[in-house]
Amino acid sequence: MTPLLIFGGAILAWLILSGKAKAMTPNQWLALVVALIGANFLRGGSWIMGGAMLAGAAFLSGWRILIPVRDKEEPKRKPRNFELDRARSLLGVSDDAGFLEINAAWKERLAEHHPDNGGDEQLAKMINRARDILLEDLEASSRR
Repeated sequence: MTPLLIFGGAILAWLILSGKAKAMTPNQWLALVVALIGANFLRGGSWIMGGAMLAGAAFLSGWRILIPVRDKEEPKRKPRNFELDRARSLLGVSDDAGFLEINAAWKERLAEHHPDNGGDEQLAKMINRARDILLEDLEASSRR
């Protein structure tokens, strides 16, 4: 049992000193414990129990030894355009808003926040820029 404790301590020390311990999931910690216990069974001569525990540890750790790797890759998502999302939220229009909806929302927001009516000049500029961004996107998508 003493060599197993030394071996387990060495593995634990290596994980901590290398920084890998911080990234380990609970399943990987459990797999480590199961593997050490399985190694103890193997050392004691119980090959069936030790082998089963090592196989279980491999399964728990996510090494994918017992499960075949998927042949196809996960489909890549199209990245969101945060500038468009921000412009839509500023004007309060939906993703499928058309030219008339964008202009109506722009006029309404600008009337609320125009500097001549006591509004903020920066916010008025942002509202104008949001309208320009959405109309450019609408024009670009109609060309496709």
